Amino acid sequence: MSDYSGKFSGKIAIVTGGASGLGRGLCEELARLGTTVVIADIALPAAEALARELTAASRSAHALPVDVTDPRSVDALIAQVVSAHGRIDYMFNNAGIAAGGEFQDVSAETMRRVIEINLLGASYGTLAAYRQMIRQRSGQIVNIGSMWSLMPCPMSVAYVAAKHGLAGLTESIRPEADAHGIDLTLICPGFIRTNLFTSGTYGGALDAEQAVARVPFKFIDVPTAVHETLRAVAAKKTIAPFPAYVRVMWWMHRLSPRLLTWLMTLAMRYQRKRFDASTTPH
Repeated sequence: MSDYSGKFSGKIAIVTGGASGLGRGLCEELARLGTTVVIADIALPAAEALARELTAASRSAHALPVDVTDPRSVDALIAQVVSAHGRIDYMFNNAGIAAGGEFQDVSAETMRRVIEINLLGASYGTLAAYRQMIRQRSGQIVNIGSMWSLMPCPMSVAYVAAKHGLAGLTESIRPEADAHGIDLTLICPGFIRTNLFTSGTYGGALDAEQAVARVPFKFIDVPTAVHETLRAVAAKKTIAPFPAYVRVMWWMHRLSPRLLTWLMTLAMRYQRKRFDASTTPH
């Protein structure tokens, strides 16, 4: 039995990007725990298929379309859920995409798209849910960041910029939210074994297979990431970095940013030799 058993029963939760990856895992576990889950995704057929699976297993779930890059779509999602259920207890801003490659090879369009989905999309979800939670004077917003919300990472500049922005957004709202009885949690996982890499956008010589090969850490599975996420949410943690290597690197960065930058510079030199990545400017 999980250490958050009973915490989510009877609650209403929205999960953006809920049809796949970590979002799907969160929907499945929340529904198992007795939460009414709204699977919000731009890929509506996939969201509907998951909702049917959960309903067939006697879970409470339904699917709604959302384009997190369109604030009107996000507002409509919140309005539909409130109309049907009267409130929102949890808003999981999970939808996101990956992008990689040396900065010189990243297109302006990729920068725009990554920030539009990973930062602005989560910002719109946060704002729409926050306004509703002010009216009901309760609720928790859960922003799915990354270990790269807390520290730098070469070869992922657009992604890191968006996730750093999400950390700033979440932490800056908290002092205001306290007066309204609203909690905010920033989830900062390491590398999770999902389709994020395979569906990502890459520049230069980098591709999805090489991006995975460059990761120096063991991937965690989705159930483990779901467990750590919900444990942090139930405890109302402000920041939840996991697994252990993320916490170690976070503390290293806080104590000596120069040391972590030096180590990453060494890693880049090693990877350039190993993967023969071109460093010639375009």
